Amino acid sequence: MKSAISLQIANLYAQYAAQFACGERASNQMTMQAFVEQLAKQGVLLDTLNWQEWYQNAHLVDKPDYIREASLYQCRLLLTAMSRLERFSRGVLENMRRQGVLLAILERLNVLSHPEGNLGFGNATA
Repeated sequence: MKSAISLQIANLYAQYAAQFACGERASNQMTMQAFVEQLAKQGVLLDTLNWQEWYQNAHLVDKPDYIREASLYQCRLLLTAMSRLERFSRGVLENMRRQGVLLAILERLNVLSHPEGNLGFGNATA
């Protein structure tokens, strides 16, 4: 099971890391929709969301560096909350991408799923 999750995260990282590192240039809304759909399909998003936990962990999105120490659960919590917020306030995910938060979460998930060497994936901005 762990290897299936690792492969799914590696695929997400490979597909989206470069797109999420594009800085101020706006990404395509369809890209964000496809990303959220893949997160849901691959079981990365939480089935239920405790908004109180989101509020307790929301500080992580203040600065991408904070995500370097986030747990798998915290990464899933952030992605779930952001994808739900996107439904009601279009642009949340794009804002998180521009701030480097989405890339930081993908990088952290990649590290967490491959702790034995990160399978050659590193910082997409390097």
